[in-house]
Amino acid sequence: MYAESETAWCGCAGCGSVAELPAEETAGVDVPCPDCTKPMNEMWSWDTAA
Repeated sequence: MYAESETAWCGCAGCGSVAELPAEETAGVDVPCPDCTKPMNEMWSWDTAA
């Protein structure tokens, strides 16, 4: 099933891990990397197709 909200693709500068996260829940929040605990940075985001 496709998400009904904006999605953000985030990456960790510390270890290179990437993750697809819900943009509205992570906006303005430092999300820790699950592998090394450094903060993940938003690389890009997109809206669900209409």
